[in-house]
Amino acid sequence: MSPSIETGILDQVDGSASYSLGPTKVITSVAGPLEITKSKNERPNSAYIDLNIHPATGVSGTREALLEDKVSKLLESVIDVSRYSLEQIQIYNQIVEPGEEPQYTVNELAAVINSTFIALLDSGISLKTSFLAASCAFDKDHKLIINPDGAQLKQSVSEHIVAFSLSDGKCDALLYSDSKGKFTENEYFLVLDTCSSEIETQIQTVRDSLVEKVQSDYIWKL
Repeated sequence: MSPSIETGILDQVDGSASYSLGPTKVITSVAGPLEITKSKNERPNSAYIDLNIHPATGVSGTREALLEDKVSKLLESVIDVSRYSLEQIQIYNQIVEPGEEPQYTVNELAAVINSTFIALLDSGISLKTSFLAASCAFDKDHKLIINPDGAQLKQSVSEHIVAFSLSDGKCDALLYSDSKGKFTENEYFLVLDTCSSEIETQIQTVRDSLVEKVQSDYIWKL
């Protein structure tokens, strides 16, 4: 299953993207670097990352705050924050379709990470590395399902999300990993192998989408 990707979909921001895979869809906007408006957010040697995640329905709560905390820590390791000292980067994520029940977060978290990466590329914000995430789950027969849908998550015994940095189209370093449920050590290693393969497949789709956009933006019309 390949993701559907669009970039430059929003006006009046520096970068934007939509990312959908299966039943999950996220739209992301990036603005910055901007002047910091609150002194408490000033970082003398790095940028302040103002990340917001809004649910498909209702208002943000503790669930979204937890997701924001997880994604922010990852972004601080991949954005070249030292280049934007005393400035802020605003990142807004809107969950359009969660693709899972509220007690699960793996699909939304993976989509937010991937959509944010693509929107950051569109914005021109300096990054230390490329990165992508993938989600998976083990069913009751301990069969691994990549990119599980909501129904498959309900029947799962464990759910996992993994994010890797990428170098030359290949997974490099493990940036983030989160798991919930019962699983063995060997099953976890299978998660890492399977998700890394999925990420390496997805990065080619991201590249193709960006190349297509650049080509369409710079076509000479005589």
